[in-house]
Amino acid sequence: MKKIYFYVTILCIFCTTSIFAQNIQLKGKVVNEKNEPVSDLTMYLSKEKDSTLIQYAATDASGDFALDLKTVSEPTFLTFSQLGFKNKVEKFQQLMASKDLGTIQMTLDSDLLSEIVIVTDAPIRVKTDTIEFNASSFKVRPDANVEALLKELPGVEIDANKKITVNGKEVSQILVNGKPFFNADGTIALQNLPADLIKKIQVTDHKTKSEEFSGRKAKSENASINFTIDEDKNKGLMAKLSAGIGSVIYNANRYESSGLINYFKGNRKISVLASANNINSEGFSMDEIFDNMGGGRSQFLSFGGRSGGAMGFGNSTGITRTNMIGFNYSDQFFEDLETNASYYFKDTQNKNSNRSRVINLLPDGDFITESASTRLNNNTNHNANLRLEYKINPTTNVFVNPTITANTNELSSVSNSKSVENSGELLNESTEKSFSKTDNFTFENSIEFNKKLNDKGKNLSLELTNNNSKTNGLGTTNSATLFYQNTPTNDIRNQQELSNSTQDQYSLRAAYTQPISSKMFVDLAYTIDLNNETDRLNTYNFNEVSNNFTDFNALLSNQTQTKTVTNKPAVGLKYESDMFNWYFDSGLSIANFNANALYMNTNYNVSRDFVAPYIRGNFRYKLDKSKNFSVGYNYNVSNPSATQILPYERLNDPLQTYIGNQNLDQEQYHRVNVAFRNYNFQMRSGWSVYLSGSFYNSQIVSSTLFNENRKRTTTYTNVSGALNTSLFFHWNKSYKFNEHTIRYGTGSRVSLDKQKGYANGVLYDANSVTISPNVYASWDYGEILSISPSYNLSYNQTNYENYQLAETSYVRHNLMLQTTTYWPENFTFGNDFSYTYNSNIAPGFKKDFLLWNTAVSYTFLNKALTAKVKVYDLLNRNIGTSRVINPTTIVDQENTVLQRYVMFSLTWKFNQFGNSTKKTNRMNRMMMPGRVREL
Repeated sequence: MKKIYFYVTILCIFCTTSIFAQNIQLKGKVVNEKNEPVSDLTMYLSKEKDSTLIQYAATDASGDFALDLKTVSEPTFLTFSQLGFKNKVEKFQQLMASKDLGTIQMTLDSDLLSEIVIVTDAPIRVKTDTIEFNASSFKVRPDANVEALLKELPGVEIDANKKITVNGKEVSQILVNGKPFFNADGTIALQNLPADLIKKIQVTDHKTKSEEFSGRKAKSENASINFTIDEDKNKGLMAKLSAGIGSVIYNANRYESSGLINYFKGNRKISVLASANNINSEGFSMDEIFDNMGGGRSQFLSFGGRSGGAMGFGNSTGITRTNMIGFNYSDQFFEDLETNASYYFKDTQNKNSNRSRVINLLPDGDFITESASTRLNNNTNHNANLRLEYKINPTTNVFVNPTITANTNELSSVSNSKSVENSGELLNESTEKSFSKTDNFTFENSIEFNKKLNDKGKNLSLELTNNNSKTNGLGTTNSATLFYQNTPTNDIRNQQELSNSTQDQYSLRAAYTQPISSKMFVDLAYTIDLNNETDRLNTYNFNEVSNNFTDFNALLSNQTQTKTVTNKPAVGLKYESDMFNWYFDSGLSIANFNANALYMNTNYNVSRDFVAPYIRGNFRYKLDKSKNFSVGYNYNVSNPSATQILPYERLNDPLQTYIGNQNLDQEQYHRVNVAFRNYNFQMRSGWSVYLSGSFYNSQIVSSTLFNENRKRTTTYTNVSGALNTSLFFHWNKSYKFNEHTIRYGTGSRVSLDKQKGYANGVLYDANSVTISPNVYASWDYGEILSISPSYNLSYNQTNYENYQLAETSYVRHNLMLQTTTYWPENFTFGNDFSYTYNSNIAPGFKKDFLLWNTAVSYTFLNKALTAKVKVYDLLNRNIGTSRVINPTTIVDQENTVLQRYVMFSLTWKFNQFGNSTKKTNRMNRMMMPGRVREL
């Protein structure tokens, strides 16, 4: 705990330093030649010596502005800029106190109408709820990708999981020219589009289609980024092809290959990608030197991250071989119709060996289960997606988004396990060999209609969504489960299971907005949801005479159906202004729930009517352009599943029997979140605090009884008093001087959870505290050297009530260092070190390991070709051990991981955009804002 107190002290020091730094303010009013206020005009303060941007602001509807900054002891200039006006510049020798600049009068730029001019755009513009960056104003390497450009923008942070935040807001959507580039999370765009292709970067709040069309402010707390391609370069071809061959492991070479080809012509964009490898990678480099072998950094450096989206970027346990090909097409066939279509196919094979030791916690004494298994998983997936947006007229648009997914999964495994008392007395043991194959087909669609009824905010929207899926399965099980207490009957199985299930979900929502003032709106909405699910399982025993699975097993066969109709009438009130926004929605959730089952020729039926309040609320206050506060509240309910509520036995697991509880109620819980964000543009420093919590009035939990052989019988019940809370804090700072760029920061996540359930008829409580402080830094010396150290600690302590075990805890340390050098010219040399230590892990599992990855590359043929040699796990010490503490178990396990290999690869890049004879180095485009006349 002393280490925890140390990190808390450091955080307090950082906060105090940030809070008590000296602030000054430049304020005034901007008018035109008629003395009318000019709104949304951007002003930005820059250093005189090198035009480095210090701070920026924008005028409000009254033309007033207030530029908050720290004192500046060197010459600066303040530029007032808006298209249609001539730039106006105010110079200062130093800024040591607040100043009132009075009234600034802008002059119309008649040259924009009378002559052809070239305008050097402002580095940043603020347009109401949009921040727009001029890409040419930010220095990056000539061959940099879009991610490198984002890292140079003020207020933008990208962690090791590739999670992006802008001024503290998490980015949940990335677009290129207003459209998704394969996937909405932007993974492929960030890594593969060259920075020199981009003209503008626009940051806005993430809006729904209805909010976009109506012009209403977003309810989402997340941000959206749109990259606009320079018009001169929105015509051309870009390609990146890579292939590598590696060392021989288990009589087969490690290998990787990938390709991405993009064609742009105006509104038309065609992209093709493909990859093949057997090193747990999708084939798209997350780093130009380290590729996807990042030393465990993506798992431990940050407090969350972006999932891989639909194409599943990311790693799981074991060794994965992946083949994938995809296609994306965007176009505007005629005015007002925008089209985006994509298709991808992915084929994966995963192999894993697992061994585990599980302490099962009980009120009357614990017991231990040790197991080992090997698994082979083959999966093929097809996904086709179409997005159509048609603007029928200026007040009406329609959005259609169908998606088709077809998936086949095959899983074969061999496993064995045994359970023993703490004294070593054997309770049960089992062996199993199984195979399963499932085929799934899913059709999803969303049709959204939006109609503006006037320009004051009156709006009507209709949305129809559906999700229809069908799954067929075939499985075989050959198992033997032996019990050793009180001479019970052993369980020997040689069976085949045939299953099929369907799910049909439909939702229709109608919403109407009525303005009652320029800032206040009434929202009326009605939603009806239909959900129909069916499951059928037929089990057949092996017949020795026929040598086939022909004997129907009624005990292990069943069929269920669930039908739910939910009506949600709601009324809401929303207020929108520049300073603060709030909304409050309330209504009812009226659900008719009907579940039935046929088991052993007996019908089981449960029919319930659930009525619950529907409440949503949020308040957001914008203190200034860098500080904002928000608080939100939701009341949530969820229905029990058919298996939880239908009261019949399911005996499919030899070691666990499940029985439903027909008296179950809905889950009901309150969720509250509070956030404060502050980013000081001038100081390149920001901090944020986020608190969230879920508090359960009623939670569905397991109630499990164990017999003398520790065979389980589980049913379900409702309990109250459970909670999940989380506090997140993050602080960061960056600054530049000469050739040096330094970034550093710290953060921590503190979680407090209270979970409940029943074990052997006794109500238990598991109260856990997790504290995860984190510190990181990076130093870039020009284009020669980059060093990035980081450290993460995760401390967990769980206290139990009504268990024999009173408490348990563990600590995990991760220390990481990444170094990259770009000298001599055309050479890149990188090293990635990661040391991990797990305390309190069970005997027989290694507690720590050091992972060292290294790579060197050489670029030639005018930077078109790159040769690279990389070594993964140079010391051959990588391991896959972990500890997880749950309310009822403590699990120590080890999985298969990638180990040392050497890989040689070649990468070819080709970019041909616009007029290829005009190649502009972004590094030479840093200049003072102004105007250049072309005569």
